[in-house]
Amino acid sequence: MSKVLIVSTAEYITKLSAMLTEVGFDGVEQAHSGIEARRLILERQYALLIVNSPLVDEFGYDLSTYATENTAMSVLMLVRSDVSEAIENKVEDYGVVVVSKPVTSEGLFKTLKALYANHNRISSIMRSNMRLQDKLEELKLVDRAKCLLIAHEGMSEEDAHKYIESNAMDMRVSKKEIAQKIISLKQYD
Repeated sequence: MSKVLIVSTAEYITKLSAMLTEVGFDGVEQAHSGIEARRLILERQYALLIVNSPLVDEFGYDLSTYATENTAMSVLMLVRSDVSEAIENKVEDYGVVVVSKPVTSEGLFKTLKALYANHNRISSIMRSNMRLQDKLEELKLVDRAKCLLIAHEGMSEEDAHKYIESNAMDMRVSKKEIAQKIISLKQYD
């Protein structure tokens, strides 16, 4: 999933959509205000937020920092050149990329490609993190189940481990599922 949310006027969104598709993003949604963008961010997941400031209800840096603090999306702010340095100083610690307007198509295209590559890298890290969290959760449950087997059944730690592993293999389920069953049964003994 690599959807993009653009907060801007309609004509600018049309210009960006083709470029975003060419880079590799596969869906473009739009919002015309910061309030509308925040609502969409709460409802859906996006890979990239593009804020063409100023917006109708705010300048856009509050929305940009909100997005980076509350989501994993990359954020690109397009700002007038006379305020770009000041805006950059406000949002740089949040990882928001600021580009001065007017921007050439080539410059914007290169920035979008870099943001897409960054999105892919972050997504890969997040998937790896989720796998590690799942593995850690499984280890915690298995250890808890082993402790219950040791306490209630008088097994050694090695025997409890073998018991969980062999039941998981015999029943063709994960060790986590066996551990959950042991925990649920032994809590009422």
